[in-house]
Amino acid sequence: MKPVLYLTFDSIQEGVGASQALAYVKKIAEKRQIELISFEKETPDQELVVDIQKYGINWIPLPFGKYGPVGGVGRIFRLWKKIDRSSIIHARGNLSAVAAMLRFPRFWIWDSRALHADQRKALSNDANPINYYLMRSIEYLLGRRSNAIIAITNAVVPIYVARYRISLDKIYVISTCVDTNLFYYQPRNRTNVTRILLQGTFSSAYDINMMNKIIAKFRALGEVEVTVCTSKGSTSLWKELDYNFVQSAKYEEMPAIIAAHDIGMSIWKEDLGICLKSVASTKVAEFLAIGRPIFVNAGQGDLADIFQNNAVGVITRGGSDVEISNYVSKMIELLDSKVKEFNYSDVVGKNYSLNKAIDKLNLLYSTN
Repeated sequence: MKPVLYLTFDSIQEGVGASQALAYVKKIAEKRQIELISFEKETPDQELVVDIQKYGINWIPLPFGKYGPVGGVGRIFRLWKKIDRSSIIHARGNLSAVAAMLRFPRFWIWDSRALHADQRKALSNDANPINYYLMRSIEYLLGRRSNAIIAITNAVVPIYVARYRISLDKIYVISTCVDTNLFYYQPRNRTNVTRILLQGTFSSAYDINMMNKIIAKFRALGEVEVTVCTSKGSTSLWKELDYNFVQSAKYEEMPAIIAAHDIGMSIWKEDLGICLKSVASTKVAEFLAIGRPIFVNAGQGDLADIFQNNAVGVITRGGSDVEISNYVSKMIELLDSKVKEFNYSDVVGKNYSLNKAIDKLNLLYSTN
């Protein structure tokens, strides 16, 4: 059985690096020899190093280095030098995939986390189309040259097929997942205070205006406590939210924090265009696994289909006063109803199971 070399530009000490990349690698290590290379902004503490070694993972943390284009090229080059061509290469994200592609490995997987070119275009003030088409050209090469592609939503698959002129057989859909041993259902203690939790890195893709409108409507109807929970890598955009409390937490502390609240939000701007098709927010899986309903925008990945048929959250579209009132009313109905544990566990099991994701990954690795 060939070893796996897992490449990620994300720090495994924060955000999706901790909740996704490291969680995946630990599970993969149960059946395969695996080496993990990541870029770290801070020197890892000894406790984390020992914990990872306990799983039999050979972890090579590289210094993040400089920011900006020069730093990015430098990271690609440093990662390129570390790649063993004989391993199965699992490259998470575009830059890791570029490093892998330039090494000409025997078998490599592009773990595509988003339509990055389109997302950057939607969020950037850069009007120069050259940067966009350069990124699109790189993504085209990654799509063509990789042996397999991981997509995190079903909605983005037809886009990949059309853009990269590839067969459906090359694409494996593995959504962002949640470890249900850590994030498990906890009954909610309904009180007269509605407790809203806003957590994450707060990128500019989030619709802060919509979130504040929803919070304002809740406040007009009763007592509300809004907590902002930041983590390493968070932007300062959370300061624009209408909040009562702010705290910082590590990944392993999040289950208890989510369980202490009633509602979450993962609302992206609906005008971001096609890049929304590739979005699968980690926090959605985590809130649902704990048994907490969450607001999501309609255009985000597969969420409209998932939420339409399950009473586990509220879908947002427009931002008129009438629509905001409707969203809040629906959420209050959910909070007051006795939504059974099955509703949440069924959605999580079908769409966000870490164990099912690992089964798919092992099947993919075995094709080589």
